[in-house]
Formats: sequence, structure tokens, C-alpha cells
Amino acid sequence: VALVSVAEEEEEEEGTMGGGLKAELAFGMHVWPTLPSGSVAARPGPIMAAAEMFTIVLHGKGGHAAMPHLTIDPIVAASSLVVNLQSIVSRTISPLTSGVVSVTQISAGDAFNVIPASATLKGTIRALSTDMLMSLRSKVARTMEAVALSHGVNGTIEYSPDFYLPVVNDPELFGWSAGVGKLVSREGTLREAEVTMGGEDFAFLAAEVPSTFFFIGQGGEGDESHHIPRTDYGLHHPSFALDEDVLPIGVELHANLALRSLKKLLSSARESEEMTKVEL
Repeated sequence: VALVSVAEEEEEEEGTMGGGLKAELAFGMHVWPTLPSGSVAARPGPIMAAAEMFTIVLHGKGGHAAMPHLTIDPIVAASSLVVNLQSIVSRTISPLTSGVVSVTQISAGDAFNVIPASATLKGTIRALSTDMLMSLRSKVARTMEAVALSHGVNGTIEYSPDFYLPVVNDPELFGWSAGVGKLVSREGTLREAEVTMGGEDFAFLAAEVPSTFFFIGQGGEGDESHHIPRTDYGLHHPSFALDEDVLPIGVELHANLALRSLKKLLSSARESEEMTKVEL
């Protein structure tokens, strides 16, 4: 049994654990504030999205804000690009197909009376399959080129060295691991998780070996009179707070999955050995 933290996931080769051991099964989990504390959720098949990060730089011509006709304004071009990027998902892919293009950061200039020479946009592209992610990535680049041309600026786009794969729960393994999740849940049942467009490092392990990824509910209303914060704010919300009472649930889930899967693998190995003896 090997426990892998997020930092270690990025350092190890795909499908391997510390020491170069090849994994046979993998399990992961993440706290989930939109689910009530004490609950456990998962689903077979895709559960989290493939994700890509991009940085776009638009190069224009800077100058005085009082003389815009002597400049090539990258801020106007950037504003147009943000709007046009939103039409990629709404108008170029099927409404029944999931995809997200988000611009999450814009930076340009450092003075109120100067039109800057460049503007930088950063964001993410997300989809539930690698093929759709690549399609959206191409469309983002083409949209940038078209907007840059129409505004007379030069544009460049860079992507992250390695995009995130989608997290896909192995359907066959899920039938077994769902029982473990039900056993640990304080509700006595395993909830069906909604697919999320969030990305997760665990995807690289799940792509190599049969895996199951769980959500651990941690959403609580808190108690202001006792200075206990709400824990149902979304991930990355500025008021997000961890419900530490659900940590034992994660420990129980990890332990049960590890010990029960070892027993499962050992039993399968013995059955295979017996079959080999019979054949001989």
C-alpha cells in the first residue's frame, strides 16, 4: 500500500508509486463542500474533467490615453477576445456536450493615463474527454488569431506543459468500491456524485490502473454563537473552511479500501494459481 500526496503525484511516473512499484489499483478522494458532512459520493465513468491552462499575450502599441489614434490598444483587443471566447462553448459545440472556457486573469498597464503596449489573459479550458479538450484548445487559439487580426495586434498563446486528463472511475472496480464507500458513509449509503468540470491530479493514476475517486461531503452550516464557521462554501471560495470532523471519514475510507483491496487482490491471485494448477 502506498499513500500518494498531490506533490508526489507530480513527481512520480504515471501509474507508479514510490520506489517504482507498479500499482494494481488506485483510490483517491477530495472533500466536497456541496455535499453534507458525513456523506460519501462517487459515480462510475467520468467524474472530473480534463483541464488545460493557457496564457495569451496581445502586443499592440502603447501611448498616451489622450491620443488613442496613435496607439494600437491591446486592452480593447483583450476585451473583445474575452467576449468572443464565450461563444466557443455556446455556439460551436453541442448543448449536450460539456465544455468550459474561463478567462480568470487579465493584466495590462500600470498608469491611468497610459495605453499599455501589451495585455495578458490567463484562464482554463475544460472538457469531459481529451478529444473535446483538444478541440476547444484549437478553437481558443483560432479565436485569438481572428481577434488579434481584427484589432491589429499580435497575439501569442502558451499552454501548460501537461494538461490534466479526465478522472474516469473504472466501471468494474466501481461496483466493488461503492460497497466500501457505503460502509464508511455516515448516511449508510453511497450518493451518486454529479460530474464536475474541476480537474484533479489523480487522473494520471486513473489513466494507468483501475481506479475509483470519491467525494467526501463536508458541507455544514456552522454555528456563529460558538465561532464555528460554515463549511459549505465552494472550493476556492474566499470563505472556504475545512470541516475537520470529516477527516476521520477519509481515514476510514482510505484504510478500508487499502485492506479490503489487498484481500481482494490476494484472493484473485490464489484463484488464478489454483486454475493454473488444474490446467497443469
